[in-house]
Amino acid sequence: HPDDQPEIKRKMHNVLHFDTEESAEFRMFHKNGPPYKWAMLRGKRTIIGNEPCVVVVVTEITELKVAEQQQKKLQEQLLQYQKMELIGQLAGGIAHDFNNALAAIIGNTELVLNKLDPANPAVSNIRDIHKLATRSADLTRQLLAFARKQVAMPQVFNLTEAISESLLLHQRLIDDNIKLEWNLCDEPIQVKFDPTQLEQILSNLLINAREAIAGSGCIAVKCGGVQFGMDDVETGAPGLSTGNYAKLSVTDNGSGIEASVLPHIFEPFFTTKEVGKGTGLGLSTVYGIVRQNSGHIECHSEPGKGTTFNIWLPRHQEPHEEMDVLADKPQAELKSKVTIMVVEDEPYILKLVQDILESYDFAVLTAADGDECLHAAETREYQIDLLITDVVLPTMNGIELSQVLQKENPGLKCLFMSAHAPESANGQKKLRDGVDFIQKPFSIDDFIHAIDRVLNSEIEKI
Repeated sequence: HPDDQPEIKRKMHNVLHFDTEESAEFRMFHKNGPPYKWAMLRGKRTIIGNEPCVVVVVTEITELKVAEQQQKKLQEQLLQYQKMELIGQLAGGIAHDFNNALAAIIGNTELVLNKLDPANPAVSNIRDIHKLATRSADLTRQLLAFARKQVAMPQVFNLTEAISESLLLHQRLIDDNIKLEWNLCDEPIQVKFDPTQLEQILSNLLINAREAIAGSGCIAVKCGGVQFGMDDVETGAPGLSTGNYAKLSVTDNGSGIEASVLPHIFEPFFTTKEVGKGTGLGLSTVYGIVRQNSGHIECHSEPGKGTTFNIWLPRHQEPHEEMDVLADKPQAELKSKVTIMVVEDEPYILKLVQDILESYDFAVLTAADGDECLHAAETREYQIDLLITDVVLPTMNGIELSQVLQKENPGLKCLFMSAHAPESANGQKKLRDGVDFIQKPFSIDDFIHAIDRVLNSEIEKI
């Protein structure tokens, strides 16, 4: 190869004139063209007929170079995967702490607004606080999505059909000078996924593609079924197992991404946009959603030519069963003097929940941990109707606490809350599907509706 010739000439000059031993790797042209063959050259000086010359041994090392390149790629992917895992843990912890604080801010501002006369000049300031806290809660939700701790409600559905319907709506996000086209396979591809999270993925990738195109251009979306074999796992996707997958690709012919930037694009708050033009959470949200659903995402980009995002999601193998759609039952009015036990180790959250419930005329008992709750339940003269508990508690977690209480009180209903998603509570026992859960921060209306739903539902054993 012409690029390798200067080094070989230099080294052979050293061998001939300075009696050194040199070696060099180089590429050789193949008669059929690329890919090139790799070879290693070793040179040593000798004397033939009183004339100094160089003896050269050439060994083909193509297979060795390919194996080295694959190993290097895997090591880079593994390091990137581990880095993203660590960043995810950090982001999840930060979001958890912020969500607890935001729950208190949002709840208390709503309580104050409910008590103030609308004409009070302080109302405007308090509404601004509430608005900013709600906006901050949206950011923490995106952080939780990246950390794979977002609350998800998976359903079995045909991915290609859902993408087709979504793209028809997303066309309005795309400028008139950008063509949006899609090629989806005719075969139904069933996945078990949260439709809302699918919308998040498509929205973020389409907006990202749109902003990469200056002037006219094209965005292409493809989806089909693929088989992921052992060779694919070994060469391209840490954490992904063999099996049947749905592959979703979004390609644009925009500006592309520089090689130095590419390793960082999924990191939260990383952005190449101007200050104020983006949060840097779009692609990290997509990454978190895909990983939360046991999938894989990768990006290929070439500056000046465009970018492709490929996503693999596991196909749902079980027969698809249509969910029965039941007419909404009329909700009974909240019963006054229902006795509710609230268990929360954060004092300001505990006080907030107590204030909200008492404003709706509930009888409220409070406890900071499981032991305190059990003691209060044992000394209580009459039954507790509803347990509202954080999932993560000192001494015993909320799930274990509910199980102990339901043994003594089979009629006890439970509502769990957490600043994390139900399946991620810091290694605690997972809440199974169907158990009532509300994520912090929540509005008073959402909280009361959740209580109403639980009180009017059948008892769920945890």
